[in-house]
Amino acid sequence: MLGAFGNIKIVGEAGDLDVAAGLLARTRPDVVFLDIKLGRRSGFELLDTIDIETSVVFVTAYDEFAVKAFEASALDYLVKPIERERLSSSVHRIEKHAAEREPSPLGDVARPYSSARWVFIESSGGSEFVEIAKIACIEADVGSSRVHTSDGRTRESSRALVSWESRLGGGDFVRVHRNAIVNLRYTERVDEWSHYSYRLKVTGMAEPVIMSRRHASRLREMMK
Repeated sequence: MLGAFGNIKIVGEAGDLDVAAGLLARTRPDVVFLDIKLGRRSGFELLDTIDIETSVVFVTAYDEFAVKAFEASALDYLVKPIERERLSSSVHRIEKHAAEREPSPLGDVARPYSSARWVFIESSGGSEFVEIAKIACIEADVGSSRVHTSDGRTRESSRALVSWESRLGGGDFVRVHRNAIVNLRYTERVDEWSHYSYRLKVTGMAEPVIMSRRHASRLREMMK
């Protein structure tokens, strides 16, 4: 079905998690269509090995996993049997996300100065402008996100984590887990945890933020 879309190039296919992990490492695709039940194992096990630049679209016959998928910042969730119209909608979402991630050829000239300092957060609890420099952490929620600021406040946002990553554009903000982006300026302490992962004490947050083993390794390489 994907082969019918001229803008999609299929770089590989895998039937189990081990083969999939090797394929992802070699090809570094823009998007992976990931089944949730792969033999006796779960596609969720693969998430921490997928590069943060790779978007995930879950494909499954079990719609009860939808909430967990979006908590893991999935770009989309397709339920089998897949209809072409629904797949076309997913491909359109992939294209839109890819376009949002591409930098403007005009650089900062095309972006008003205020947007580099402020972001407008819309939520059911009320909308407001928030200064980007005061954002300490953003955590994924079901189809949305929670924005924690250094003053200890938390705001619900309708923006998904993948969209936040494009909006913030790196700098002091780093992905420490598929479910969290942290502003390094507000990282007070880094404690070793289990399986080579870490817990981050972040200003304004009562609970620590988990930094996965894969993201910790990537961050160390970046900071060398």
